[in-house]
Amino acid sequence: MRRLWVTFVILLLLAGCSNSSGAQDAAYKRAFVQQLVGYCANVDRQLAGVDAKTDPGKYAQQLGNFASQARSHHLPGTQRQQLDILLTAFGNAARQFRSAQAAQASGNTSAYQAALSKANRTMQSANVAAQRYGMPPLKDCPKKVKGASQQSPPPIAGGWRSGHNSPFVVQYAATAVLNGRIWVAGGLLGPKHATTRTEFYDPTLDVWSPGPPLPIALHHAMMVAYQNTLWVIGGFSAQGSDVLANASTRVLKLDLANNRWTDSPPLHHARAAAAAAVVGNKIVVVGGRTGASQQLVKPTEIFDGRSWHDAAAILVPGNHLAAASDGTYLYAVGGHQISETSNTTAVQRFDPATGKWTKLAPMPVAASGLGAAVVGGQLITVGGDNGLTVFNTVRAYNLATKTWSTLPDLPAARTGLSVTAYRNILYAIDGAAKPGHIASTSTVQILHFHR
Repeated sequence: MRRLWVTFVILLLLAGCSNSSGAQDAAYKRAFVQQLVGYCANVDRQLAGVDAKTDPGKYAQQLGNFASQARSHHLPGTQRQQLDILLTAFGNAARQFRSAQAAQASGNTSAYQAALSKANRTMQSANVAAQRYGMPPLKDCPKKVKGASQQSPPPIAGGWRSGHNSPFVVQYAATAVLNGRIWVAGGLLGPKHATTRTEFYDPTLDVWSPGPPLPIALHHAMMVAYQNTLWVIGGFSAQGSDVLANASTRVLKLDLANNRWTDSPPLHHARAAAAAAVVGNKIVVVGGRTGASQQLVKPTEIFDGRSWHDAAAILVPGNHLAAASDGTYLYAVGGHQISETSNTTAVQRFDPATGKWTKLAPMPVAASGLGAAVVGGQLITVGGDNGLTVFNTVRAYNLATKTWSTLPDLPAARTGLSVTAYRNILYAIDGAAKPGHIASTSTVQILHFHR
């Protein structure tokens, strides 16, 4: 445990250095190596008792799994060429073992022996490449996993566990999942300070890395993954010390090739503290409020990949609401009117195919500042507040039976948090421990769902 905290403190210090990008990538690479060691150990377990001579096909499958699992992550830049050599060797060995299996099945003994011999030589090269990248000899991977197992985050109350804290405290940030990474953009550091910073979390490696800064400081914005990139939509920008002065129509798109944000077609209606989700092949934006004029925004807006157009007004207008999609509908939950204590229990469903809203069974308790996600046919709501109290409540609305149930409470109550689901796992990130845009946090709380 002490070593875990020392590592965490080092990562925080690195984040504040002027060369933080390179330092954090090196730290990310070290964590990535540990993940590779875990994959390697799993290959060893799966092939225990399997003879490559009699069953080369199983070797092909497991080595191919190693390469594909590794490439499913954001790959570190540190020693990238050596990593490519390593993964290419595993991929080549998998193909050669597969060729040996095919030749064996066809009775072509000479081709079988040649392919098997080539595969074994390739694995020797892979073993060298692994050690040059920082891994142990491949046969020693299981020992290294056992020695490192205590570095995993400990379980915490009620089925939740903790991940590594994010690099900076923030609330009301925009969040979305892209290519297996959970992105967080902008947000409030405190009641009078917004940020341009972005970061992303690799949930498999439990590691944070910096992203390109936004062109302006934004908070209470929305973010979705759409057309293979990220879109940041609307939000508040400051005027002097008033961080709620201006609601934006601006839509920013992440240019992945150049690692920067570019402008896309703007919203028709300036809004912040709204909610958005991708439904089918469209972005749907709902609710929110204007800046200094403090008017609720009623029209729904839809982006079809080329332009925005207005759709039917939300039935119960509000801001600080949450939204999630099951791929067919958008579900909007909670929120409040202009007063922070005028919270609602509303659950509303929007169908982009018909352009119609429908009221669903309300939440048991009114809340705003909550997060929402759809997991396994259930609409999950997390945390939030009523203007006076911050909640740790987690509830599930079964979309088939249309009934509510409770799930294990958040270990730490949060409002203005970022909630998302990835691979049947719920992530509650950052947020505030108190209402009123104070007490920002950097916690990562994680809940697994059984498939």
